[in-house]
Amino acid sequence: MSIGNLSTEQQRMVMDSVLQLIATTRLGDITLEQLTRASGVSAFDIIRHYQSKENILSAVLERELEMISGAVPSPELRFPSETLKDELQVLARVMLQEYRARMKFMGNLIIEAIQNPEVGVLFYRKFIQQGRMMFTEFLNVRRERGELRDGVDIEAAAAMFISALSGILIAVELFGGKQVEPLDEDRLVSELTNVFLHGIARAESGAR
Repeated sequence: MSIGNLSTEQQRMVMDSVLQLIATTRLGDITLEQLTRASGVSAFDIIRHYQSKENILSAVLERELEMISGAVPSPELRFPSETLKDELQVLARVMLQEYRARMKFMGNLIIEAIQNPEVGVLFYRKFIQQGRMMFTEFLNVRRERGELRDGVDIEAAAAMFISALSGILIAVELFGGKQVEPLDEDRLVSELTNVFLHGIARAESGAR
């Protein structure tokens, strides 16, 4: 992606500044001067390193997804007494928390994606698709442990779980749903994991 040599700290400052700017400004309206002023990194160095606004956004999306993934407990941390349902509920709560922390950025980016197909494609590839692939890997490990039914379409299951979880939160937080009814997070997590496990888990791997 890049040919420049921004330090890790400079890259962090640029990406943090992009997040701050997108929270208040349409992506297409963000200028290099604004980004330079906000980050403290020279325009020349930003251009040399990233080459385009699309590459900057791509780097931001990749970093945010990595941070969400890093917040998810490792499968090795699952206690022997815990079930697959327990693990999925922890995962769902962590994801809700991480999504909510980025809701302003994600909301404005979704609006931008609707208006600009190029941003939409980038957002889908770098955030939605990659996030689904990470969850697919999570499920593949559980299939290897014999916790999932034979013949389960892991990719489709991952897409369903991620889409349901993020879609409900986005509808409530961004589109005024919380003005009609509060989001019962515990109920959402419980019901979503119950429905999900009913479709993929072996009988002995569900709620116990």
